[in-house]
Amino acid sequence: MSRCQNCKSSRIVSMYGKTSDLCVASIGENEHEGYVPGDLGVGGGDDLQFEYCADCGQIQGEWPLPETRIERGEDQGD
Repeated sequence: MSRCQNCKSSRIVSMYGKTSDLCVASIGENEHEGYVPGDLGVGGGDDLQFEYCADCGQIQGEWPLPETRIERGEDQGD
């Protein structure tokens, strides 16, 4: 059984969704529309996929992320 990396709760929710290239993501003044960016820690392509803790809200994974392509103002090209 998975445990939350923050509070050690076992209440981990697994989320999966198919966006069909209809994802909008923004950070700071930069915005991306299209496929799920692969460097945001929540999936990539048409797939939105992540786990979070139902007790503390922590998204599970390795954090902090390096600077993303959206932050650098780069076209995702996806």
